[in-house]
Amino acid sequence: MKLRRLGLMALLLMTAAGCSRPQTGEGAARRVLDEAAAAMGGWEALRNVGTQRIVSEGSDWEPVQAMYPGDTRHVSDFSITRTTDYEKEAIRMEFSGDLHYPRERSLSYAEVIAGDAGMREQADADGEVTQSRMHGSVYATRLRNLRRAPVRVLLTASEAQGLDRAPDEEESGGGRSIQVLRYQDAGQTVELRIDAATHLPASVTYLEDDVTFGDARNAFVWTDWRDVSGVMLPFSQDKNLNGQLIRQETIQEIENNPAVDTAAFAIPEQVRQAPETGERMISQWPLRRVSMGVSYMFFTGPQDATLEEVAPGVWLAKGPGHQSLVVEMADHVMTFEAPLFEERSLEVIAAIKEKFPDKPIRYTMMTHYHQDHSGGIRTYAAEGSTIIAHANIVPFVEGMLQAPKTINPDSLSRMATQPEFAVEGVDSMKEYTDGSRVVQIYPISNPHVRDMLALYMPREGITLTADLVTGSFDPSNIEDRARAYYAFVKQEGLNVNRIVRVHGVPLSYREFAAVMEKAQ
Repeated sequence: MKLRRLGLMALLLMTAAGCSRPQTGEGAARRVLDEAAAAMGGWEALRNVGTQRIVSEGSDWEPVQAMYPGDTRHVSDFSITRTTDYEKEAIRMEFSGDLHYPRERSLSYAEVIAGDAGMREQADADGEVTQSRMHGSVYATRLRNLRRAPVRVLLTASEAQGLDRAPDEEESGGGRSIQVLRYQDAGQTVELRIDAATHLPASVTYLEDDVTFGDARNAFVWTDWRDVSGVMLPFSQDKNLNGQLIRQETIQEIENNPAVDTAAFAIPEQVRQAPETGERMISQWPLRRVSMGVSYMFFTGPQDATLEEVAPGVWLAKGPGHQSLVVEMADHVMTFEAPLFEERSLEVIAAIKEKFPDKPIRYTMMTHYHQDHSGGIRTYAAEGSTIIAHANIVPFVEGMLQAPKTINPDSLSRMATQPEFAVEGVDSMKEYTDGSRVVQIYPISNPHVRDMLALYMPREGITLTADLVTGSFDPSNIEDRARAYYAFVKQEGLNVNRIVRVHGVPLSYREFAAVMEKAQ
């Protein structure tokens, strides 16, 4: 009898201990959602927010346009007014900002989404407003961000497939206890984190494809919660990419259920009927390009890589905005620059194979690590090409080549057997030759990025440079990056005839040198 009582007590203790631990599974997740909805004002209050107007200020940073991998660069300061009709999935965003990178200038535009179309409005140099069809990826990503807006994220989670509660987590350094929910949204894995003390959402993270990092964690992080007409909403929102800050936004004003003029969401019929550029793929890549005021319309769209001969056996693979150099050697081919993304590299590789069907692409050089200059290297690695990079960024390059890429698989991730990645680091002049043609690769000091390479071909008198002398080179306003390139050529004693530019058409070195000498 005594043994039976002891056994019963042990069972009760085990049951109590089990009850003290947070439960997992869908039922437990829904209980957490109910607590969070109550903390924000209740499910009915959240559903009753049909329209919203938010005014904010903030800044953008870009980790893959900085001085070196691991660093980040301040690219813009902005103010934004967002008017949203959640029931109609209509959005009007008015942006006004000061860009600091790649060049100092102002930028103002508006984006409108209504129904199955999106539009961008922007004034041209003469002040005339132009309206164009929104890029497909921008459209899809903006609508996805609507579903993870603070006033909608709990509703999105409650209606999602695969809702589950994972074990709670403690923030590092003895911080908050966090309740972790997971679910699927349009095929993407989502993690919603709830502050266990306040029951308010702390962050929402989507796992999505990134050109540079492969499967990447894109997060909104919320703080400074305040009551807005009976609904608790955050007045501070950070956007992180793999834990690195890319946008910091402070809310100035929130108005729930304002009267909205339907004309604010009007999209002219000629814009609706215009063909949409690019696929509707959710990605932060074009949004980060938007933040810098640079081109993104070629993302996920048709690519072209016409080969144009610039010297015997030396070809320029032309493209929209970015170009590569192709050099024929005795028994192989070398390529210089693998910009943008897989689609661009596939077109260049196809053009090379058509031109030189019996010669493998043995080497591919990247000038530097920036997102628009390194995004295509995985495709060349899948071809068995050795990647040449500045010695200081070899770990970055190896990380790119090894990164999981399951959300948007590329040539490398689809290979049944992964090749051994060969990455050659260059920290002083390195020469490649087939016994006749000579290619020299130099590190080049400059104010644009810490670790950069330039190419020089002595016999042809050709150099290749990226971002130091571009198509926007202005003789009336010489930049420090152009001065750095000119100093490099003089210091190394190179006999240059022509500058091949990743951005822009080839430039006569004589004309360039005359401008630089006059500027000095």
